[in-house]
Amino acid sequence: MIKLNARMALVAASMVLAAGAASAQGMSRAEVKAQLKAAQASGQIAAFDGEDSGSAYLAAHFHSAEPRSEVKAQVAEARADGTLNVLDGTDSGSFYLSRHQSLTEPRSEVKAELAAAEKSGQLDAFYNEDSGSFELTAMRGQQRATRPAVASTR
Repeated sequence: MIKLNARMALVAASMVLAAGAASAQGMSRAEVKAQLKAAQASGQIAAFDGEDSGSAYLAAHFHSAEPRSEVKAQVAEARADGTLNVLDGTDSGSFYLSRHQSLTEPRSEVKAELAAAEKSGQLDAFYNEDSGSFELTAMRGQQRATRPAVASTR
């Protein structure tokens, strides 16, 4: 029963996210429904319902726009300054982030954004079985659609 509820929640979340992305892209409801059916038929939706929360699917379908040399340089820099493994600790990096994050927004704005995210249901998307992976993937897709394409030099 729990697995069935999780699947229904996943399908509902995907429909909501698809509808949100569609409205931003000017798609009709029929186009969104067709996209959802195509994703279900291809196994894309089920890929996020597995034990790995879609990690294998995302790894197979993610293609970086940054050149390999740039990524390797960033890894070397993070290794040298000690930030490479800060998020792997027992606190998941909370201590490091609390000491090294500088906020520029006033507290009132942050609280207003939090209230808006709670009201819209966006905040709840990060508490599902996939810990927000699906939501973050959808958000990344929306950002990618609004950013100019970067040529890969691999």
